[in-house]
Amino acid sequence: MVKTDQEYLVRLGQAIKERRKELRMSQADLAFRIGLEVPNLSVIENGKSNPQVLTLVKIACALDIELGGITPGVRNFKGYLEAPTAYVPRKHKTKK
Repeated sequence: MVKTDQEYLVRLGQAIKERRKELRMSQADLAFRIGLEVPNLSVIENGKSNPQVLTLVKIACALDIELGGITPGVRNFKGYLEAPTAYVPRKHKTKK
């Protein structure tokens, strides 16, 4: 059972990576299909990014799977929301 935000993101990334490998796709192949840079896909697969919903939809479509097939289930919703938030968003570099 997923208990923290970070654990959820790690499991999400693992599911994406496993499905991509089942289809024998490289990160570059998947990134190209969804219009994303490879490093951005990599941080999603490594659980270090909280992808936007539309990005997840594109990933699911490119992997020919329902969105629920890559998103880890959360069965104890109340317990999940009561768990301490462990996810800390990455700081984006500002252009000067």
